[in-house]
Amino acid sequence: MKSRRINMNRWLAFLLFAQGMPVGAEAQWQVQQKLSAPEAHQAASADQHFVYAITSDGIAKYDRKSGKRVAISKGAAKHLNSGFFWKGKLLCAHSNYPLKPERSEIKVLDTDSMQLTTFKDLGSAGGSLTWVLHKDGFWWCNFALYGADNHKTFLVKYDEQWREVARWTYPAKVISQLGRHSLSGGIWRGEQLWTTGHDDPVSGGLVGINRAKRQVIFSGKRSEPVRLRVLCYNIHHAEGVDGKLDMPRIARVILSVNPDLVALQEMDQKTKRTRKVDQVAELARLTKMNSAFGANIEFQGGNYGNAILSRFPITRHKNHHLPNMDSGEQRGLLESIIKISEKDSLLFLATHLDHRRPDKERLASAKFINRIIGSQDKVPAILAGDFNDVPGSPTLKEFSKSWVRTNPKMIPTVPVTEPVRQIDYILVRPKDRWKVVETRVLDESVASDHRAIFAVIELVD
Repeated sequence: MKSRRINMNRWLAFLLFAQGMPVGAEAQWQVQQKLSAPEAHQAASADQHFVYAITSDGIAKYDRKSGKRVAISKGAAKHLNSGFFWKGKLLCAHSNYPLKPERSEIKVLDTDSMQLTTFKDLGSAGGSLTWVLHKDGFWWCNFALYGADNHKTFLVKYDEQWREVARWTYPAKVISQLGRHSLSGGIWRGEQLWTTGHDDPVSGGLVGINRAKRQVIFSGKRSEPVRLRVLCYNIHHAEGVDGKLDMPRIARVILSVNPDLVALQEMDQKTKRTRKVDQVAELARLTKMNSAFGANIEFQGGNYGNAILSRFPITRHKNHHLPNMDSGEQRGLLESIIKISEKDSLLFLATHLDHRRPDKERLASAKFINRIIGSQDKVPAILAGDFNDVPGSPTLKEFSKSWVRTNPKMIPTVPVTEPVRQIDYILVRPKDRWKVVETRVLDESVASDHRAIFAVIELVD
């Protein structure tokens, strides 16, 4: 069958690993664990409990937790090169390298008995088998040539009956990075086939070896920061400074920054003054976001309190009434758990503190909130709200014991027409889990008697 050079623009893409990771993807992968193994000379493979270090003439089995070697393979081998698991068996590329003519076969290791036998004899294919994979009902076998002939290294696709379906050679750009060596490992990642060079310290991007140090290396994708757009807005029950009650206008302000999370204060739910509209449900509809409401006061036939909007699922929420002193207006803290990915959740809290002087109720509320969050030190959390107090006040100093403001320098939010004081904030914790990209106050000065504060933050490992 005629050999075809691989077109890298087609569905089959080949990426040469350099120093353990694919070209152009250095930021995506990182070493997660190292295991010392004298047999880590050719390759490594792993299942849930054990790792298998592959040398030319045998395979050693190591316990992943303890790092102790528990068994050595039995059965003859001359030049094992790589391994992968298929139907519970460890299949390894094997050849008679450096003898000529080249002969290749696939060895199979029974991981219980550690017996190594022949799975498939490929005979003389014109190169030394260095890796084999199975995907979508086909076998993919790489046959290596070395020295001046390494550009002749080729990949063969076989069907289940081991009939050759197609054959490719590699682009000159890939071969030029190999020196006099060839391609020694491969792994499918979705619809891309990634290949490794001969002396790379980490092969495969998941499990590989550092040949010089005789180590098995476990590597994985570096966690990218989760970027969140957070808005905090006291909407004054959607009544603007022009006296108009306008929910769509509030929704437009919110949507103007495309937020992921929104903390809202002074929300009405079916009160007489706001025409019996459920403002939480209406804003959720207009913004197409999930919502939660914390009612703090029964008011005009309905309720009044704080709300949360979220682009992500809200898996749980609970409203806490804050300390109430001298028969003041009941204030609250709306606590929610937001599921931002398959594996990550965070706490998002919305609050509105007392406005009166002196500040004893605000200070008591800050201490109350810190106590609630204190038992969840490891959980990433965001607190946003109208604190009715300025930077440097005892209230903000109390919050600073547990939280970090996204804007270290004051940015005024009130009065809305010409702001001179900041009383609206977005806070995060723990400090080492968050990076602040930006914090700013929105220019809108009519829709409410507060300006909204907006932050872009990143949750990092």
